[in-house]
Amino acid sequence: MASRILGSVRAGGVLMPVFLVERYTPSLSATDVAEAVRRLATLTEPGVRHLGTVVVTGEETCLSLFAAGSAAIVAAVNRQAGFVFSRIVAVDTYLDIPSHGL
Repeated sequence: MASRILGSVRAGGVLMPVFLVERYTPSLSATDVAEAVRRLATLTEPGVRHLGTVVVTGEETCLSLFAAGSAAIVAAVNRQAGFVFSRIVAVDTYLDIPSHGL
């Protein structure tokens, strides 16, 4: 697989932009983050797909990627999941993703 720039990904058959959600989480434990990610997975909001979340250990930082129609949809889904965030920005991603997974 070759790395490629993805300004958007296919989610639910529709090409959507990718957004990065930044969280500064001094009060969240690894368990809290895992539970919030599970809540995100249970939400079936149309027009949004959680692509993944990473925690920067020792930095009190948590970053998530979403494919969605807008930053407002990403914000709404995170609020529904009770997952606090500081900022949401559109990004280009450099990922090795098999084409059948998109």
